[in-house]
Amino acid sequence: MGFLQWPYVEGSSAWGEMTSSTRFCELDFYLTSYVAEFINTATSLMYLHLGWVGIQNTRRHGRDKVIILCYALLASVGPGSMAYHTTIKYTGQMVDEFSMLYATSAILFAALSVTLGPESRTFLGYAVSCIAFATSILHYCLDYTPGFQIVFGLMVLTVFVACVRLVKLRVDDREVVRDMKRLALFGAVSFVGGYVLWNIDNEFCAELRNARDAVGMPLGFVLELHGWWHIFTGLAVYYYMVFIEYLRLYLGRQDKDAKSFNFVLIWRSVLDLPRLKVVQHNVERNQGRRKGT
Repeated sequence: MGFLQWPYVEGSSAWGEMTSSTRFCELDFYLTSYVAEFINTATSLMYLHLGWVGIQNTRRHGRDKVIILCYALLASVGPGSMAYHTTIKYTGQMVDEFSMLYATSAILFAALSVTLGPESRTFLGYAVSCIAFATSILHYCLDYTPGFQIVFGLMVLTVFVACVRLVKLRVDDREVVRDMKRLALFGAVSFVGGYVLWNIDNEFCAELRNARDAVGMPLGFVLELHGWWHIFTGLAVYYYMVFIEYLRLYLGRQDKDAKSFNFVLIWRSVLDLPRLKVVQHNVERNQGRRKGT
């Protein structure tokens, strides 16, 4: 065994029998009996980090409670995912999947409510909440994963269609449209990339296990592809959250004095997380774009 190369050896669980209905390609409890899937657990922290960053960025320029709620629920996916990947218990699986469902429900509300009046927003909030709650109860009692995936997928698709429609119909600033297209592109690429890696993890499990056995730890961590799913989907959700926040700011500005404030997308590089900055004058906006501050 070479330097910094340790073998994968599956261990025993300190949590008792693994009762989840879904299992992944990774060996269980190979580092400690208290963490079933180490990399999947560790990469779940990405959701917590992105949610926290989003909340802090939003609080810099306003108090959009809907957006802050969305980021908070994105952050909650982290502990939910960790509860699952640490124990591989059915209850942990449900916590993980419900946290994803509720975060997506909040994002759906944020996208659909932006042009609605108070009464319509209230009705939409109740409707989305009832759908999410009913789906949770049915999924927990029946463990019917395809039904859960259909509802979840329809929510994601509705968010995407609503955003595209609003940009086409309500956004006429070319710079804003360009920014939004960039956010949407990076979000889509991140999500598709994560989905592809997850499916490779499912379809080529034996080959990946052999490769991990050959290189050992820690290099084998790179080949635990479900962890990359966590990273890329977390980024995808973050990009689309900034997109929706941008959209809500832009459309909200149309209802106020357009000369009173402006905003700029700060995105220094593809390795940096984008954020929005509200400024007071068009001059500041142009300077912000040039300096990336």
